Amino acid sequence: MARRMLCVHALYACSEYIVEVSVKVLVANVGSTSFKYQLLEMDTETVLAAGRAERVNSPKAFISHKAKGGQVEFTRELGQADYAACIDAVIGYLLDKEIGVISRLDEITAVGFKTVHAGEIYGPCFLDDKVMAAMEAYTPVVPLHNPAYINAIRVFAKLMPGIPLVGLMETAFHQQMPEYARVYSLPYRWYEEYGVRRYGFHGASHRYVAERVPQLLGRPASELKVVSCHLGGTASLTAVKHGVSIDNSLGFGAQDGIPHSTRPGCFDGFILLYIMEKEGLSVQQMRQILQKESGLLGISGVSGDVRDLEEAAAAGNKRAQLALDIFCYEVKKHIGAYAAAMGGLDAIAFAGGIGERGVNIRRRVCEGLEFLGAILDPERNAAHRGTEGIVSTDDSRVKILVVPTNEELIVARETVRLLRSQERTA
Repeated sequence: MARRMLCVHALYACSEYIVEVSVKVLVANVGSTSFKYQLLEMDTETVLAAGRAERVNSPKAFISHKAKGGQVEFTRELGQADYAACIDAVIGYLLDKEIGVISRLDEITAVGFKTVHAGEIYGPCFLDDKVMAAMEAYTPVVPLHNPAYINAIRVFAKLMPGIPLVGLMETAFHQQMPEYARVYSLPYRWYEEYGVRRYGFHGASHRYVAERVPQLLGRPASELKVVSCHLGGTASLTAVKHGVSIDNSLGFGAQDGIPHSTRPGCFDGFILLYIMEKEGLSVQQMRQILQKESGLLGISGVSGDVRDLEEAAAAGNKRAQLALDIFCYEVKKHIGAYAAAMGGLDAIAFAGGIGERGVNIRRRVCEGLEFLGAILDPERNAAHRGTEGIVSTDDSRVKILVVPTNEELIVARETVRLLRSQERTA
């Protein structure tokens, strides 16, 4: 076979005929017990197949899969299945003679990963030994994220040998943050020697929002000051000034800023020292508390899921109500802070599972922001539960939008960009 071409629409020249081939990128979005995937045809950015594996590494693992424009759609239980078994099943679906969308594995040009943290390596980059070692080094900082990706990357490397594996770190979109926004008021040598600084995360989501909002408003990004609110199990806000991230609420790791499902967000670091001495806790025990016993779950004692909290609060659970109050307050506070940091505000965009579907959360966050010129339309807000659109009033100076994020598309685009750049320099 002739050398693989990396342009978006390529020709394979063979001895007797010419075969037309287009770039296809498989994107893997890996969680601690799940992974989402999309196979995209990049000339038209069409999703050929997509799905998600849930409850990985448990006896109840299953995969939901869609392909061929919805003509193929099913959910299959896998029983006890690790990442290798789930990924192998997905590859089988893609290649299946009846329901598949490719006939050979090498039709996939590359696999793109929404990787999380590798310090000063942020991508897009080929996932070679150097990058994998950097991800290993930052595992203590993001222990729920990096191990899952490292595991999945190794599985893909084994099952798809010879196909490029590309990572786009969650930190990539935030690399233009000014130094005064990224350096902590800690000993400066920690920054110099250990890379302790604010990195910012959810970069693919915030970048998608930063690109989509100008399209929806019919204005160039260079004119807009936007606060992007990615609200989900892990949540963050980004100040996007003229298309560039100048601040993000997440920091050195993925648990700063506003409260998360089971992680605390911002708090006084001396609390750790105080409680560790009081209760005789080890570093590992405190890491467990910060990762899995804090945040909305820690406050409520009920759940880290906003849907559960809203149901419990409606039944009179005061701690569930408090968790919701704190969450909405912190989001609102960050919006105000970022409006000040940018010297103004043109739009507030909600993304992520809670941001896209949380009608009541959006309402509560926007209450009291009228002084900034942000006025929510209750009917429009109620009508957009997971759908894209403007939910502010016509006379609202600051536009409020719901933007269902598409992190996979950003990863796929950046993967193709890296492949093209490699071809130009070859």
